[in-house]
Amino acid sequence: VVPYELSARLELCLARARRDIDANPLTGLPGNLTIMREAERRIGNREAFAIAYLDVDNFKSFNDKYGFARGDEVLRMAARIIVNSVRSLECEGTYVGHIGGDDFVFMLPTAQAAKACRRIIEDFDAIVPNFYDQEDRRKGYIESKDRRGNPQTFPLMTVSIAVVDTHTTDVVHLADLVARAAEVKHYAKQQSGSNYIIDRRK
Repeated sequence: VVPYELSARLELCLARARRDIDANPLTGLPGNLTIMREAERRIGNREAFAIAYLDVDNFKSFNDKYGFARGDEVLRMAARIIVNSVRSLECEGTYVGHIGGDDFVFMLPTAQAAKACRRIIEDFDAIVPNFYDQEDRRKGYIESKDRRGNPQTFPLMTVSIAVVDTHTTDVVHLADLVARAAEVKHYAKQQSGSNYIIDRRK
């Protein structure tokens, strides 16, 4: 093996090892550190891409009522839906990661962002009712406790997706990207049902 080929192979092995160490143990997807490095690399290269933050709404109340084992099944299901939806676009420059808990990230070409979000929402909304007992599914809500321990009713789980389009926004640092995404996600979570919002502000 010529020296430069050997060097390239070693670098590839090291990159895989770093990714595997940081992988989320539940879904096997790249974790927070690897996600940040990928986003920083794209920003540093001045690539135009869309980054989407996905959050599963009402997941905590589901977890509290049905237990961690069934909650983990929901997260694995969400991961599969995101990966399959993004992969089905058959385009280059896609990336999926699992920040932790019910928070996921995916990156893709800006022109494909809305299509991916619609597919994810359609599949998630079709599958997630099956994780509930028949009575709760029939009612369309569950009875659980809020973060203060007070009894409350919670709708079936949905997803909120906040997308930042770096092609139209002036993002130069990862902190700018995260701040914008957090702002959009906060607004998206205030809407009822599964939804996505794409931030194209300058």
